[in-house]
Amino acid sequence: MHYQTLKQIDEASLNILETVGIRLHHPDIRQLVQENGIQVVGETAFFKPHQVIRWVACAPARFTLHARNPVHDMALGGDVVHYGAGYGCPAILAADGILRPALFEDYLTFVKLVHQSPLFHLNGGVIVQPTDLPPQQSALAMISAAICHSDKCLLGIPGDEDTVREIMMLVGTVFGGLDTLRRTPRIITLVNTTSPLQIDRIALGTIRACAEHGQPVIISPGPMAGATGPITLSGNIALGHAEALAGIAIAQMITPGTPVIYGLQATISDMKTGKVSIGSPGFAVQAAWGARLAKMYHLPCRGGGAGTDAAAISVQGGYESMMAMMVSCREKINLILHGAGILKGYGAMSYEKFFVDTEIIRMIEYLIADLDTSADALALDVIREVGPGGQYLTHMHTMKNCRRVPWLPEIGVEGLPREGTTHGAELPHIAGKKQKMLAEYRRPRLEESAERALLDYLGKIGLDLPRLIPA
Repeated sequence: MHYQTLKQIDEASLNILETVGIRLHHPDIRQLVQENGIQVVGETAFFKPHQVIRWVACAPARFTLHARNPVHDMALGGDVVHYGAGYGCPAILAADGILRPALFEDYLTFVKLVHQSPLFHLNGGVIVQPTDLPPQQSALAMISAAICHSDKCLLGIPGDEDTVREIMMLVGTVFGGLDTLRRTPRIITLVNTTSPLQIDRIALGTIRACAEHGQPVIISPGPMAGATGPITLSGNIALGHAEALAGIAIAQMITPGTPVIYGLQATISDMKTGKVSIGSPGFAVQAAWGARLAKMYHLPCRGGGAGTDAAAISVQGGYESMMAMMVSCREKINLILHGAGILKGYGAMSYEKFFVDTEIIRMIEYLIADLDTSADALALDVIREVGPGGQYLTHMHTMKNCRRVPWLPEIGVEGLPREGTTHGAELPHIAGKKQKMLAEYRRPRLEESAERALLDYLGKIGLDLPRLIPA
């Protein structure tokens, strides 16, 4: 059943690329695809199915994104699952419900929390968009913060081509220069298409800059069913799949073998308001089929997350985030972005929601893990020893395993507080965990030569890193 559905969607997408085409807002890229035999009429490229299949096949089925600390290297592809935190929100929703602009200080705090969490091996990107930095400084400041305050894999930031090339120069200063960088994937950048059936100049420039430097890209269409894509889910998926295939093919034309992640992130348009909806079951359904399409093409995939349309930590936020994350993990999506902290349909990040979502991830990982059937886990000797009518509470086997085997909540509250309600009862636990993680944070060591090269480069382009990022 799945195969037949996948085949129908894929055939529809190839038909779209052949008969409707995709508009490319970059003259150099239009020339490139034309030189590779793709028909171009005006700004629109028309890919024949065999051309799409040929170029997409150049992308590797698996690749490794390398961290400064090899412990955090990320193998991407197959059935391996990794998580990334929230991405792109310009606002912070505080525990008291007040919405305020995100600041660079928030960005630094989230970088430290992500670094401290064992669930994440990827840091940086636009965890939040700092509103107190000039746009021309923002991207380089965020990447510098991620390099200085974490040794995990780097999530990049898209932008105009010159900015992305500056980011590559910045990362190259830390990892031995651009020639060395080209040989090793070190930073992965999320690139969005513009539905329906367009890729803008910024996205195409970002793809080119990354591919020319040997760095991976996530090609991530986000059609909204009923707004920028057909209201029917299969039609919306087919549209987004076509955009993803075109973007991946273009990356391979620039540099064959460029590591890519198929990143379809199809959403729903709320027909009452016109706003994006990521709490709908339709979002989770499309995430599942996006992952299946990627795996059909033997490509690493991105999708899903723990997002919600809820405007605060609430029952709604809990069940929507659990649903979306459960589907993402069940489908073994290789890179689950928006994995922690998202509220208001991508509109805000929340420190409290960050910890709720990490709890959700821990619960799901426990739920879907293989059952231990070792001799100690089956405990036949213990069962014989206790016998009928005995008790296990004080048995040494229980004592040895009581802090290891059961799933232990980190923020959950058992029972009712004295006031007789559990509403908000987990907030003190969340605040305590956040305080503990930040208190235990230690900035990972950056080689002195690398730090000096980083500071020198930033100084040349007018960015005062010590002012922005205190030691």
